[in-house]
Amino acid sequence: MRHEPNDFCEKLKQSATPKMAKTIDLIHQICTEQSERGSCDFTIATIGRLSEAVNGPKAQAIRNKTGEKYRALIQSWAEFKKPLKVISSKVKEQNAWVGDIDDARIKWLVMDLIAQNSKLTGQLQLAKELSNINIDLRPSANNNAMESSSHPSLTKSNLLPTEVEALSHSINPDTFEKNGWTPDKQGRVKDSEGNTIFKAGFVDAIEKTLSL
Repeated sequence: MRHEPNDFCEKLKQSATPKMAKTIDLIHQICTEQSERGSCDFTIATIGRLSEAVNGPKAQAIRNKTGEKYRALIQSWAEFKKPLKVISSKVKEQNAWVGDIDDARIKWLVMDLIAQNSKLTGQLQLAKELSNINIDLRPSANNNAMESSSHPSLTKSNLLPTEVEALSHSINPDTFEKNGWTPDKQGRVKDSEGNTIFKAGFVDAIEKTLSL
């Protein structure tokens, strides 16, 4: 469902503190300017970078639990500016695995990571890096047994190379270090202030998916 950004912005501000409402206005202005430039890039990374440049919240702050309203506003802009086109059933099936994620916050973050990674695949540097990675995405022999199940399992063989790269990137030690994140023994990921970014089991779930 698409939200009209201007109306949605006002709705978000109704339940926000004065300080948060001011930041919501800032994020909304940044997204408005992004739209006026003709850009459809409303990823957290991009909006966070533009926000940081004008002393607004950084991308990491937007991804934190306290940035829920900011993410919702950015997502409304992303949906509003997304071209209306017919999407093939094949593409829908390729991305259907995201719907298996129950936690709405994690689902949005994973979608954002996939969007960022899809954009980077067109760049030469990433192409060079990916050329050195050999991943066998052919279905394993065990998949025949899985197909008989009424609920298809999420395995790496179901994913596109860009999706595999996005998931790997989300738990890469360099990603943790760059964002000031720390994983614990329960697979939970926290930021430098001790706020939970990903709930317990997140790291384990990604690792299991990539190992299948």
